[in-house]
Amino acid sequence: MTRSLANGVLSSGCYNVSVVCFEKNTQALSKDLVEGINVLRCPISFTFFSQPFSLRYLLACWSQAKNASVVHLHVPNFVALFAAFFIKFKNNKLLIHWHSDVLKKGLLGKVLRPLEFVILRRANGIVVTSHIYMDASITLAPFKEKITVVPIGLPDASQGCNASLLPPVLDSLIDGRKIILAVGRLVRYKGFDVLIRAAQELNKDSVFVIVGDGPLQQELQQAIVYFGVEDCVLLAGRLSDTILHALLERAALYCLPSTYRAEAFGVVLLEAMAFGLPIVASDIPGSGVPWVNQHGITGLNVPVGDAPAFANAINMILDSEDLRKKFSRNARERYLSEFTEEKSVNRILDVYQKLLADNK
Repeated sequence: MTRSLANGVLSSGCYNVSVVCFEKNTQALSKDLVEGINVLRCPISFTFFSQPFSLRYLLACWSQAKNASVVHLHVPNFVALFAAFFIKFKNNKLLIHWHSDVLKKGLLGKVLRPLEFVILRRANGIVVTSHIYMDASITLAPFKEKITVVPIGLPDASQGCNASLLPPVLDSLIDGRKIILAVGRLVRYKGFDVLIRAAQELNKDSVFVIVGDGPLQQELQQAIVYFGVEDCVLLAGRLSDTILHALLERAALYCLPSTYRAEAFGVVLLEAMAFGLPIVASDIPGSGVPWVNQHGITGLNVPVGDAPAFANAINMILDSEDLRKKFSRNARERYLSEFTEEKSVNRILDVYQKLLADNK
């Protein structure tokens, strides 16, 4: 998303753009010019509760903020929040892009709360990705007058995609069946265990293909064996964009079984909708997911963690070609009307202009 936004802002011709980011595969700070964007990649010193920490990142944030008209800070990001605490915002504006509350992070979450409050109070503007998430966030409640809702947008990866690029090994495992696709890190809140249990009630002409890697891979593979669904659930691992796009082109339906508000928006849903895929998703309270996937229009939303409900919804859609085509058409239309890269960038540019107009 950051790359998409940076490219779009630069293309507007109104701003120069610098990006400060973490980089896993480096031992030293690197500075590159990527498509006209200054990119500072900072080595990670260590990781705590999935949060990277880096002194180089902290210093790079301070150095770049000095000459910036707008400091656009994406959170959750403990180091960036800490950096913002020490930046004096006099001649520039601070925009907080609030992707998610900090949830289930224990001590780190408790340490972050007062820092978040201070930075949100200092911010000139706050961007959230959906009204639903804004309304459900206790942290954001005191600052609603600063908030602008800007849904995430993605480039249209369906254009020029070649469905024949699936590797022969993967193609043979699918064996001509209808592909029910799910993509994400193999971590607890993604809820892939729900799909494994749902597979017991899946129509025999369908197969779950779960794309991604992560710490739960072995546990999920054991669950597949335990529930006896080796023939209809495939853990495909991490795939290249080319192969993933070929799967999206071939898939009959997309599933998002996440279990709580750490899934704040469901960015991967946008890519599925760009390919015109009907969606079955968790009806997560306080998350933007049920707003992105409109129940009865672009697909179906079912109770969180309810494996039989997932199976029933999937079978209902795949058993009715008319219903599947209706959801498919509506999903594509919703992507084009709300979630394109161009629309998201233009909305952010409007936020920038309003912030800077306050200086005049």
